[in-house]
Amino acid sequence: MLKTRLIKFIIAVNLLLLSVLINAEVTAYKANIQAQFSGKAYDINTNKLVYSEHHNYLSEKLHIVDYKEVNGDVFATKEIDYSDSYFSPNIIQANTRNGEKITTKKSNGTMKISYQENNKYNKEKNTIDFTPSLVVDAGFNHFITHNWHNLIKGKELTIDYLIPSRLDHYELRIKKVPCDTDEFYCFNISAASFVIRMFSSDLKLTYEIYNTIPRLKSFQGRSNICDNQGKYQDVKIIYRYDNPTASSSQKF
Repeated sequence: MLKTRLIKFIIAVNLLLLSVLINAEVTAYKANIQAQFSGKAYDINTNKLVYSEHHNYLSEKLHIVDYKEVNGDVFATKEIDYSDSYFSPNIIQANTRNGEKITTKKSNGTMKISYQENNKYNKEKNTIDFTPSLVVDAGFNHFITHNWHNLIKGKELTIDYLIPSRLDHYELRIKKVPCDTDEFYCFNISAASFVIRMFSSDLKLTYEIYNTIPRLKSFQGRSNICDNQGKYQDVKIIYRYDNPTASSSQKF
């Protein structure tokens, strides 16, 4: 029983981390770098395209993501609302592949969580205390760019990352690691618990600097979107940004 619960938690960590990871951060919008961009997810083992992401900032605090099949059909959508917090945004996510639904909402010093695994299960709900160290979904990427100076100097940081499928948060570590080239900055994300690390693989994020602003270039790890069988693939996501038309005044 313990092993089963542990494995389920590990899968959840890998799945929802990077949503993180996969969403552009509000600083990019403020700097007018790119209000729209896309990412292509490739299966790590076969290198085949498995889906694509299409990001659109409707405003400084409202971020919409469409997930598309290889044929272009939309199979999942996510609304990310930074009105209450940049690190812990309110999330509404729905995946029509299996019926998975996720919502988070900051309210009166708490974080309300709702999770439905698929169409066969009922929604589960919980309320946890809201703290400054709590990070939700795309807020992870905002946390990295906000703490950019400390991270690139080699300081290891920890956060309490929300896992909606567990209706709770768990401690994660973020640290800089060597990249294949000096042009990029790479970061490793792992569970703080030694026991959890024994059963889970780390995530790798690669950033580039454009007009003095760090932006996500690639993500490697467990996808946050399941396939038609409800399984989650190990992917590498490559992000593409159109050339901006305005320069940035925000420097790192």
